[in-house]
Amino acid sequence: MKKILIIITFSVLLVTQGCKKFTEGDKISPNSPSEVTAPLLLTNCEVALFAAYGGGLSRLTSILTQQSAGFTDQSFIYEKYGMVEGDFDNDWQTLYSSGMINTKKLIDKAGTTNPHYTGIAKILQAMMIGAATDLWGDVPYSGALKGEDGTEASRKPFYDKQEAVLNAIQIVLSSAITDLGQTKNVITPSSDDLIFGGDADKWIRTAWMLKARYSLRLSKKNSADAYTKTMAALTSAYAAGLSKSDDCNMMFGINANEYNQWYAFTRVDRKGYIRMGAKLVNMMNGINDPRLPFYCQLEDTTKYLGGPAGEAETITYGSFVSTIGDYYSSSDAKLPLITFVEAKFMEAEAKINSDKAGAAIAYNEAVIAHIIKVTGAAPSGAYITANASETSSTITLAKIMDQKYIALFTQLEVYSDWRRTGLPMLTKATGATKEIPRRMVNVLEERQYNGNATIVSDVSLPVWWDSN
Repeated sequence: MKKILIIITFSVLLVTQGCKKFTEGDKISPNSPSEVTAPLLLTNCEVALFAAYGGGLSRLTSILTQQSAGFTDQSFIYEKYGMVEGDFDNDWQTLYSSGMINTKKLIDKAGTTNPHYTGIAKILQAMMIGAATDLWGDVPYSGALKGEDGTEASRKPFYDKQEAVLNAIQIVLSSAITDLGQTKNVITPSSDDLIFGGDADKWIRTAWMLKARYSLRLSKKNSADAYTKTMAALTSAYAAGLSKSDDCNMMFGINANEYNQWYAFTRVDRKGYIRMGAKLVNMMNGINDPRLPFYCQLEDTTKYLGGPAGEAETITYGSFVSTIGDYYSSSDAKLPLITFVEAKFMEAEAKINSDKAGAAIAYNEAVIAHIIKVTGAAPSGAYITANASETSSTITLAKIMDQKYIALFTQLEVYSDWRRTGLPMLTKATGATKEIPRRMVNVLEERQYNGNATIVSDVSLPVWWDSN
């Protein structure tokens, strides 16, 4: 696995230096390249994606959806929705300067002769702009990746409407699938692709899953159309061979500069800031879920406990509340971006109105598959009978979304799912003076320096796809 340290070393270089041509020959040290190569760009883009999806935004949305609980300092402020301008400037820069701008550089450098690099770059870009628009609504995209042009328009891009961004995501993903299906490449990714090692087929299946995700995003606008398009994308994913071995994960290492970011935050840098949330732990306790010992780490007690939202300063058992377990918070633990299990839950939701039997089958498969993935063993017969034996007469959207909520712990998608469906049902944190936010607060640097920015300071206002 490539060292994240290399990526950090060259992050500024990649933002400020233009691309020339592929490095040729073998006399140039890979540790001191004279120019930015496609492999270096690809790894850098993937690490930026890991930072965006596995870092502060992941922890914040986990707190907002009460999977986690903010127990002290800034995390407790977030617990009561006290985010302010400036809190997310770094996350914004990660998505744009370290992420999307470099995906554009990679696309430009790869050109038409290296379509596998181009296809992967487009998928990474789609995930980054997808996160940005899900969290902030209207965002700069069509004119946002031209900063090196030096024009006023490139430095201060207009914001695209969210509907246009979502349409663009679908186009970009379709183009990526075409690129990855090409067989003629001058060079192809290998170890520089931290996720799949250059496996084009796995990237194609990932693109189809993402097309399903962003089709389902519009369920509040037109559920029938959203469900139809979601199933069309999933059908293509299955036809392309989608299986349990195709999970798209963030990858980490055992050295300090490579750590899983939940581990780095909860066990190294900010120990005690975040613990498990009562909503998630109570749901899992209520069904004797075998994933609990993997999700939670016991704290001076034999019972897994979660912190009620907003109550860290008042509960008497605070020191006993479980911290994040090793499955998601060990130094090199993988974190999911999009997975086979999510695909099966999407299938279950997409079929809930038209094919309840099919929805039940997909749901049962998702629950069992995730338990096997986490624990390494099939759930007990009693657990399957109680929680994974749904039929056409018993399956409901609430059951689907409750189990998806459990399975997608640490993922940004949980926050989008809750806003789309209202499930699981959440109540605002104790002591909060406002309702659970439905978007991120605006980015301070954008308000200060981009006169064309769409500024929304009211976090209670839903983004476009979250409104009927």
